[in-house]
Amino acid sequence: MEGTQGTVRAAVKRSRAETYLLISLAAFAGSVIVTRLFLALTGYPQIGNSVLHIAHALWGALLLLVAVLLPLLLANGWAFTVSALLSGLGAGLFIDEVGKFITQANDYFFPPAAPVIYAFFLLLVLLYLFVRRRGHPEPRAELYRALAGLHELVDNNLDTRELETLLARLEVARGADHPHVAGLAAALHSYLDETDIPLLPARPGRWRRFTAMLDRWGRRLGRRRHRVLIVIAMALLGLGTLLAVALLLYFAAVPEAARQSLLTQLAAQGELHSVNEGFWHYTRIFLEGLVGLTALAAIYLLARGREQAGMHAALLALLLSLTGVVLLSFYLDQFRAVVTALLQFGVLLLVLAYRRWYLQEVSG
Repeated sequence: MEGTQGTVRAAVKRSRAETYLLISLAAFAGSVIVTRLFLALTGYPQIGNSVLHIAHALWGALLLLVAVLLPLLLANGWAFTVSALLSGLGAGLFIDEVGKFITQANDYFFPPAAPVIYAFFLLLVLLYLFVRRRGHPEPRAELYRALAGLHELVDNNLDTRELETLLARLEVARGADHPHVAGLAAALHSYLDETDIPLLPARPGRWRRFTAMLDRWGRRLGRRRHRVLIVIAMALLGLGTLLAVALLLYFAAVPEAARQSLLTQLAAQGELHSVNEGFWHYTRIFLEGLVGLTALAAIYLLARGREQAGMHAALLALLLSLTGVVLLSFYLDQFRAVVTALLQFGVLLLVLAYRRWYLQEVSG
């Protein structure tokens, strides 16, 4: 039978795509942090001799190659998980040496290298947030995912929860506009629903068990104490307002000679890479003040009982800090900003959890 319709090439998001991306994201961040920490503690050793130097960017490229080949060669589900892990590790090892790639002197410690790495990480975070959005189920996409999920049946590894997911996907696919798509979905649905298939008891994976454990601990904390923790975090973040305003007023009042002297002291203490970078220091102070004011606004709104608006303000303060202040901090302070970034990401997760557990339940 000849086809009368053109080929459909619209992209389809893979099942568990957000999970794979999260694994890659965590591996990327972990590889950069562990590599920098290891090198700092060991005095930056090198593998090679007076002529050769085997940089860890090469190991990263090797891991990236393996990560690319695995899903091309293997159809097993675990190949995607391993590929996600190796891609994050490889990308982290590779980009850690970006300073050598963007300077003629092959300067590993080139100041802009740290913010370049952090900006790349932020782009991956934005990609993750985009991928994890749940859109309206589309029949063709659901049939794609159902067909991919059948490998569990082939491996005699299908459990009751996975069967329910397959049936739900096929039910959506049965509503496809194209008869052949709807027919295939209906046939598969009937087979899975009516055939005596060997099923395993539903058992959540490690990641699902981990997130469920976090949910239990978080809800055990209670709504009031959870909110108090966020208020404390916003108060600590808001202290940057007073410091920023005080520094701005001081720099505006002191003579030029005293201002240059202070900048020289900051450079000597490692706060600035050179006296000429004072502009970026002032920019960070301004952003810190803006973040602090937003954090104080969040505290005020939460104190007035306006939780929805307060959490929005807290989220805005953290996003401004993570995308602006911390980015500049990586340029000015190199990788000493890692601790600050990790703590603020932790507070961000705290705010997102509060919104998901309590505010969405009320609005829903």
